[in-house]
Amino acid sequence: MIWEIWFIRDDKITNRTDAIYLSDRYGKIKQQADINGISYNDIEVATWFDTLVKLYYVFDRVEDEDIRNNLKILQEYCIPYSRKRADYLLIYDNKILILEFSFNKLNYEFNYETKLQQAIGYKELLSNILPKEIEIGTYTFLLEPEEDARGKTIYFEVDGEKHTANHCKMYDLAKYIEKFFKKNMKVAYNAILQLEDC
Repeated sequence: MIWEIWFIRDDKITNRTDAIYLSDRYGKIKQQADINGISYNDIEVATWFDTLVKLYYVFDRVEDEDIRNNLKILQEYCIPYSRKRADYLLIYDNKILILEFSFNKLNYEFNYETKLQQAIGYKELLSNILPKEIEIGTYTFLLEPEEDARGKTIYFEVDGEKHTANHCKMYDLAKYIEKFFKKNMKVAYNAILQLEDC
């Protein structure tokens, strides 16, 4: 479910929530959360729009088709024995990437350091109960406002082209996803090739 235009507005989360509270798309995402048994408050739902749309564009930038087509995505995954939820788990092969989103300049309580510590804590908890062969990584994405409080798009110039504040960050995350899930893929095979024949 992606909406063509969704920019992160530089405004209080309560104002942003109030602005979309009665919309069809807001109702649909709440309905989906109910179906999946995810508890939420209205403010959380507004932040889901921010992260879902950004992830859509991140995955659009992932060039490796195998990763794009086979990556499993769990949103609001409840970390066992903690009653805490990770924003997203990205799962591919024997690797899990814990993805947390943080907000900058938006009067959110979810600051970068808090979200970074959460991700590290989730990694520790999962690594203690999952098989040791599963590699777990973390990534904290610092979201920037893309519109001012009046709804005017904020652009930055990158290499002579206008982009919103999160443009380069989405590209960086896409490249990180590819690098994280592809690293060490051929290590065992290459190690075998280097062994001497009998």
